[in-house]
Amino acid sequence: MLVRKNVRFRMALPVLLVAILFVPFVMNFLGHAIFGQKHFPPLIMMKLPADSSVISLPREIRQYKPFEIRLRLNSRDLAQRINDITKKALPGTELQGIRSEVFPEMYAGITGDAFAIDPPEPRMQLSSSQNETDWSWIITPEKTGRYKLSLQMYLQTTETTHEHPLVADLAEIQIFVQKNPESWLRTYGIWYAILVLLVAGWWWKSRLARKQKAAEEQ
Repeated sequence: MLVRKNVRFRMALPVLLVAILFVPFVMNFLGHAIFGQKHFPPLIMMKLPADSSVISLPREIRQYKPFEIRLRLNSRDLAQRINDITKKALPGTELQGIRSEVFPEMYAGITGDAFAIDPPEPRMQLSSSQNETDWSWIITPEKTGRYKLSLQMYLQTTETTHEHPLVADLAEIQIFVQKNPESWLRTYGIWYAILVLLVAGWWWKSRLARKQKAAEEQ
């Protein structure tokens, strides 16, 4: 009778281990899917006199899933607006420290923690027959949660040089990065698979050993 109980326990042990490992994960996954943290579309806060519509990006962002940020800007109009504000500003109240005339030639770049940015360095303004200039970046979120990206303009003024431009924040983009189940499986799924294979191998080996022992006793 005791032998039967031991055999049943050994057969049930792998099932119990699998249940202990996977049931909490499934419950946690369903809980986040049904009652997960509320998130909002990206929020763009402009810091230079330009409309937020010059920046385009997706409404939903997931971890490890690359997305594109595009900037379509008329740099000549932006320079004119900045110069108009600078001329009227009182000493000490300049727009981001801009005190001299700004030229239309500009670089643009993006910075942010927990993101892989391509290209990482500021991008030169491309010459175009149209008034607007396009910049684009490929952004890959590396973590989940709330983060921000800073879109910066590298301005040429009468007081700066090409080697040392004036850096001004064009916009701050607040982003909520959602969890990505596919990326979770790629990162952790292999460890669960290895553990299951080890448990299955241990169970199969124990089963063969019991059969061999039973055959020897006969």
